[in-house]
Amino acid sequence: MSFKNFFLSGLCLWFPSAVMAQGPNNSGSYYQQANGQISRALKTALSNIIAIDANDVESYDGLIKAYVKTDTRADGYVRDWYSNTTNYRHNVDNGSYEKEGDCYNREHSIPQSWFNKASPMKSDIVHVIPTDGYVNNRRGSYPFGEVGLVTYQSNNGYSKLGSCKTSGYSETVFEPNDEVKGDIARIYFYMATCYESKITGWTKGTSNIQNDKYKPFPDWQMKMFMRWSAADPVDAVEKARNDSVFVVQGNRNPFVDYPGLEKMIWGDKQDVAFVYDNYESPSSGGDDSGGDDSGGGQGGGGGDDDPAVTPTQGENVYVKITSTSELEVGVAYLIVCESKDVAMGEPNSEGTSRTRVSVSISDEQITTATGESGKPYTLVLGGNSSQGYTLYDPVKKTYLAKILSDNTLNEADEATSNQSRWTISFKNGNAEITNKQSTSYSIMYNTSAYMFRAYPSGQTPVQLYKIHQSTGIDISTYIPTDKERVTVHSINGMLIRLTDNYPDALRDLPKGIYIINGRKIVIR
Repeated sequence: MSFKNFFLSGLCLWFPSAVMAQGPNNSGSYYQQANGQISRALKTALSNIIAIDANDVESYDGLIKAYVKTDTRADGYVRDWYSNTTNYRHNVDNGSYEKEGDCYNREHSIPQSWFNKASPMKSDIVHVIPTDGYVNNRRGSYPFGEVGLVTYQSNNGYSKLGSCKTSGYSETVFEPNDEVKGDIARIYFYMATCYESKITGWTKGTSNIQNDKYKPFPDWQMKMFMRWSAADPVDAVEKARNDSVFVVQGNRNPFVDYPGLEKMIWGDKQDVAFVYDNYESPSSGGDDSGGDDSGGGQGGGGGDDDPAVTPTQGENVYVKITSTSELEVGVAYLIVCESKDVAMGEPNSEGTSRTRVSVSISDEQITTATGESGKPYTLVLGGNSSQGYTLYDPVKKTYLAKILSDNTLNEADEATSNQSRWTISFKNGNAEITNKQSTSYSIMYNTSAYMFRAYPSGQTPVQLYKIHQSTGIDISTYIPTDKERVTVHSINGMLIRLTDNYPDALRDLPKGIYIINGRKIVIR
């Protein structure tokens, strides 16, 4: 890399907070109660927000009129999800059919037989969409999939029916067109979330729903939906429909408002906390749900041109915090006992305490790798001060919890109860992390047993160390001298290199933005 291809910038990276936090697409604070949640707990929090009952939805007959708001093409005709050769008029061209093009009707993307025609699912306009009546009839109650051997196709091959070619399923499936595959995938994500408390009861109607409220669709289909959503991202038409649904029915599809959200619930971003008013869409990719998927159809999205740099040996800098104003949801923390130079490690084999790992503390800073044998384990802060914070271990994929009635510190898969929620305050530099249910118990370090547990009193206090993130970049021009000690961070504050040799600190870095000794550098 030629050093002529970079420049040091005086652009400040700090911006004042907005007066009032707002979600995307005019959603305001609609999703605020899910703020800071992760993985399963995020799905449950979203379910509580978007849940509806029979009083919220239109009558089944009323859906025909509601489509004027939700499913009108730019030319005024009905948006047909299954055919591209129809021009149906609202409230007029819905009736009987003998062939494609005769009329449109109300199509349940999740067939009614799967939930026994129960309300509110029967009239939930998010998933009940207008389609050509004849094509809808050919679809029947077959699941969505990717067709190998075609037995039927609509005009121009827009929709297809036939045997499934996707690995994991070989029976008859219905394949919608590429231009609506992502829309349909996000409808299925919505249904899995909105009806989390009901969906396991639908298993009596079909083998295509499994008895798992977290991931109710079969693995082969879930992988496919993840690919479809990545390959056909949210567009203006889908956003407009979501806004119209909100007017008609009073709830929203979070997977439209937050593109890529499915990765944070079922994919490879389950360790990332949801931030409703400062959301960063997970980078697009292929199948995030794991396993082999040799199905056809659309592939996943491509990778970044400027890939993130992996920190050298996984090391990051953590700095001590001493006030609640420094707590930040979605950020990683270490729980530390400074007096013994140890930090919290992985849970013991019984799940009753957390081990201790030696760390070097200098000027209230710790530089260390994490999440591996002999290293501390970070905890990602979630929740909020009013309902309680959550402490999520992204390696073990569990939450710190106080479940048993003794001094143990336990693990929980979800953070839906106060057992997995904590209040955090500070006194004399120490962090008081107190369980929301067992309010007399706080996290402390036992110097005799060499472990972190929850105690009512009598043990050594702990401190919180927060991953360092660069802010307030100095605006002055800066060029280090040779052999000067240099730190290089990613734009997100992760330590990439620590060296005494200035030229080598930048050598072979991919193009992108970095922070060198507190100044921004752009490598082109």
